[in-house]
Amino acid sequence: MTELPAVSVIIPTRDALAWLPAAIASIGPRPDVEIIVVDDGSSDGTLAWLGETAARDPRLRFMVGMRAGPSRARNLAIGAARAPLIAFLDADDQWLPNKLDIQLALHRDHPEIGFSFTDYRHVTTKGEDRGGCFAFWPRFAGRFVSARQPFVLERAVSTLFAENVVGTSTVIARTDLLREAGGFNTGLTSAEDWDLWLVLARRAPVGVVPGIQAEYLMHRPGNATGRMDLRLMAMSLIAERHRAAALAEDPSAESGFNARMYAARAEIAEASGHRMRSVGLRLQALAYQPTRRAACEVLGALRSGGATA
Repeated sequence: MTELPAVSVIIPTRDALAWLPAAIASIGPRPDVEIIVVDDGSSDGTLAWLGETAARDPRLRFMVGMRAGPSRARNLAIGAARAPLIAFLDADDQWLPNKLDIQLALHRDHPEIGFSFTDYRHVTTKGEDRGGCFAFWPRFAGRFVSARQPFVLERAVSTLFAENVVGTSTVIARTDLLREAGGFNTGLTSAEDWDLWLVLARRAPVGVVPGIQAEYLMHRPGNATGRMDLRLMAMSLIAERHRAAALAEDPSAESGFNARMYAARAEIAEASGHRMRSVGLRLQALAYQPTRRAACEVLGALRSGGATA
């Protein structure tokens, strides 16, 4: 590849060889794409597979990470990217056909955009469709339910502060802006992606593609209470950093954020067996954001029965 690529696709991976080939195949055959895979300490043969694949596909470059997590792996690739735009794709996710074409056209038509994102669907390991992302978030869905064409998002900071509607595997961002922002904040224990989208939204306009353009693989969750606690702490830190900018755009964004926090605390309480506490927290989430879904979650928590305080 002698000419500079139009976009660098960054894929961090660790022991995901069962899904990685499909993720790369979903990028499609565009010759103006650079694919950078960072193997972050895999033990499933990923590195050997990458060597064989790169010999057949000149678009593919691979790097070796330090088993330090996906954010550091992505930052390593951001530093090595050759294209003016960077697209993120997780090793177990997939893009739909024409995703790149649609999104790159949006960036071409609106060069002022710092990053863009698309809708995506949640898919189980059995291939079951668990619904789209945009429809899940009530504030966002209420404002943009009728959108059919790509657009530049108004009040982007407050919108993304209230609801983390951005899926990392849908994002295309300007390389210079990512580097200027320092990439993903590796000092955070979780939610580094949400923090970065807010950082970028405060620096440049944000583009949105309303159609579903990617599939996010939902793994069996297991016992994740500890990780949920870390995520809540990280979200609180991130919120403090961006609250003033978000509320200056739209003070009602605070209600959306608070509803998310109470709903997350309710999930932790329920996972810990504290059903009645979960009900109370869901009622508080409902008070901050009175939606049909929040009401159904309260009813579901009440029906679970056998509660402990």
